[in-house]
Amino acid sequence: MWCTRWFLPLLLLPLPTAQPYFLVLFLFSLALHAKPCFYCIVLLGALFLSSCYWQSFPLETRLSIPWSSTITTFYDALNVTLPPNFDLREHTPPIIRVNDRCWCDFTSGVFESYDMQKWERESVERLAADMVQQMKDRAEKLTAEEELPNAEEETSSPEETHLSAIHRTVHVISTQKSTLSALRSMFGQTEAQASPSITDTELSTTTIPTPTTTLVSSSKPSLMSSPLPPSSTT
Repeated sequence: MWCTRWFLPLLLLPLPTAQPYFLVLFLFSLALHAKPCFYCIVLLGALFLSSCYWQSFPLETRLSIPWSSTITTFYDALNVTLPPNFDLREHTPPIIRVNDRCWCDFTSGVFESYDMQKWERESVERLAADMVQQMKDRAEKLTAEEELPNAEEETSSPEETHLSAIHRTVHVISTQKSTLSALRSMFGQTEAQASPSITDTELSTTTIPTPTTTLVSSSKPSLMSSPLPPSSTT
């Protein structure tokens, strides 16, 4: 892996903006000088191809080329690109996802330098379009949620309306019945407390007969039991 020592600094330095043909010629001359092996060629090729992916970075990052004296960061550029009625303070993302670009990019042409300002502008415009679309989708979703109950009430069939009316009537009748039964029970308890019961009345009206005994005086002997006096003979 010692033959890769000539190529590693190219990956550590910032991405170049030179013409693509110059970069290809530079790599070819460096390969002739270093003479990398097959495994190093595969490794270097994978490293250079993976450089096409760009990670997101904060919106406060400064632009490589300021758009004007007041637009020096990606946040300023996004604020200018968005519509006037868009509230950037409420829907501001913390980072920006820029377009991918490789170490040697041929999009601008073979003999033309890479346009950094165009790359940054396209990245900001894409983020602004995504934010506007998300706001529209959110507004449409809220509108659909508000209109859904009204649509369900309008599209309800007559049978469902009739059934709902029947259920309401049954509920009212059952409520009235329960109220009447409660009133009857209350009045019944009041009458029971006010009037004595039938058993108590019968017990109070019945009289218990007291036994009467005839006492015979012991001083008066009975005529039947006393003997007759003897008759005198003359």
